[in-house]
Amino acid sequence: MRNKKGQDGDGGFTLVELVVSFVIMLMLVTLSVAGVLAYQDYADYKRQNSYAQTLFSAAQTKLTGYSVRGQMKNLEDAAMEKLDLSMLITPDGSAASESGKGLLAKSGTVYCLVGDRESYEKYKLGEYEGRTDQESRAYQALYGVFDEFLFDKSILNACIAIEFNPGCGQVYSVLYSDKCRKFTYLETSKNGRVNICDRQDEYRNEYMIGYYGLD
Repeated sequence: MRNKKGQDGDGGFTLVELVVSFVIMLMLVTLSVAGVLAYQDYADYKRQNSYAQTLFSAAQTKLTGYSVRGQMKNLEDAAMEKLDLSMLITPDGSAASESGKGLLAKSGTVYCLVGDRESYEKYKLGEYEGRTDQESRAYQALYGVFDEFLFDKSILNACIAIEFNPGCGQVYSVLYSDKCRKFTYLETSKNGRVNICDRQDEYRNEYMIGYYGLD
């Protein structure tokens, strides 16, 4: 009798205990995966902003040189697209046209140049060289801004927008993302195309848009 009781006391886990243990382990794994994914998203977002700042510095150095040499008119003609500052939302939630920051950059007209992976690949192949159509001149001007002062040019294989004032050679802002397909100012955000008018942190975090600017 004692042996039987001893055998009963040394029995394994019951089905209920196994189920509870499995559920607990599953919850721990789920939380761990969620934590890793959240950290990865955070790291990716920080990287987008870091690249935007790097491009801003390179662009400002180049535009300062253009301004000194009287070449800003060429960049203005290549861009041709003026920005409506009233439609741009600054990081603090106000319209760019009403923001008190970046007054020098906004004292004249702000222009923009925008590119993506496809346009950069064509630029590397030299497809825009010597061409006089507006699109080719714009892409040639955009990537020409970064060529001289950017050490790691692989970061250009992404969506990039540079906004600047040709009157004073001041860069207003740079937006960057290697997570989306195309930047737009007028269309809605869908299918990899992202509207970049809103520069608030929550919106940019959602679409993984890096930003660095004066406003």
